[in-house]
Amino acid sequence: MKGWPYVFLVAGLSAAIACGGRGGTAAPSTTPGGSNSPPVSPSATGLPPVPTTPSPSGSPGPNPPHVEMKLPVASALGADLQSLGLDPASLPPIEKLDPKALRGVMKLFARSLGGKCGDCHQEGDFAAPTRRKKIATRMWNDFAAKLTTSSGAPVFCDSCHRGRIVQLDRTDKTALGKWMETAFVGGLKQRDGKTEECASCHVDKEMHFLGIWGK
Repeated sequence: MKGWPYVFLVAGLSAAIACGGRGGTAAPSTTPGGSNSPPVSPSATGLPPVPTTPSPSGSPGPNPPHVEMKLPVASALGADLQSLGLDPASLPPIEKLDPKALRGVMKLFARSLGGKCGDCHQEGDFAAPTRRKKIATRMWNDFAAKLTTSSGAPVFCDSCHRGRIVQLDRTDKTALGKWMETAFVGGLKQRDGKTEECASCHVDKEMHFLGIWGK
């Protein structure tokens, strides 16, 4: 992978649904519902069950639990995005979504990651900025809104997460780097026709860019 590891942790969204050097963006602050919103059942969405994941308020350890890494696929939520008045092939920056559409998008985040509101939002203050909300904002703006599969199909949070917040096995960085080259460099491209490269995310070879996004 051009001689250096390609480490990419896809985290949560309230959106869940995030690469350095493309400009920072503020996290959406619209409340998606009450703090008692029930978690979304993976079985109700047709997505696989969610493995145990780190606390949303903290950072994952250097070697998160083993998970099966799956190649990105075309999003299965295109019709759901269209029902919110959004074109899955041309998503706007998340900051430009109206509150009603944003609330619907957050439900799709939860379905994509098999999560619930509290995985990203702060209990008692849903508008408060959190690490995962910031990362979710960047993932929307830099991935969902800018990338497609190599064949040109729209991608969304479910394309990579497949019902899981943590979707990469970082225990073997050599294997992860090779997988990243296949899955992201070879499997995705930018909507403007440019190829996706390691440096699209790892600007100046910064491996832990998600930590920067979450600050």
